[in-house]
Amino acid sequence: MLVRALSNLVEGLLLVMMVLLCADVFLGVFSRYVLRSTFTWYDEIARLLFVWIVFLGAAAAVRRGAHFRLHLLVDRMPPVPRRITRVVGVLVLMGVGLGLIQQGWTLVELGQFQRTPVMGLSKQYIYASIPAGGILIIVYSLPLLWAAIRGAPDEATP
Repeated sequence: MLVRALSNLVEGLLLVMMVLLCADVFLGVFSRYVLRSTFTWYDEIARLLFVWIVFLGAAAAVRRGAHFRLHLLVDRMPPVPRRITRVVGVLVLMGVGLGLIQQGWTLVELGQFQRTPVMGLSKQYIYASIPAGGILIIVYSLPLLWAAIRGAPDEATP
């Protein structure tokens, strides 16, 4: 239930960020080609939104079971090797999340000394998307791990 609420929050946030990104890019194109004048900040806002969308979207894909998997081989395995393979696959996915947290946190710490050129925002705001995505990937992987350990059918398989 908590994971579902978190997922709804993240997906709602993704929707808002996508709308803002589209509006920002449209405004930038409109100002450049119609008004013949550009807003200096639109590129930085687009970059900030895009990076957050990528990492939150990757986590949302894990939650929906839309992440990269090899069904062709796993679905043809006998039950015990299939279960082991699914558990190992989810553990690898969680390892990716852990790597994002560790390496992303290093970037967050380095970002405190860096500023965006136009708006002067700390790059920590951009880099924080990496560990945030990693944390969500791990959180969303926990139910997948439990299902794989139990041997429950793969819900994302058509």
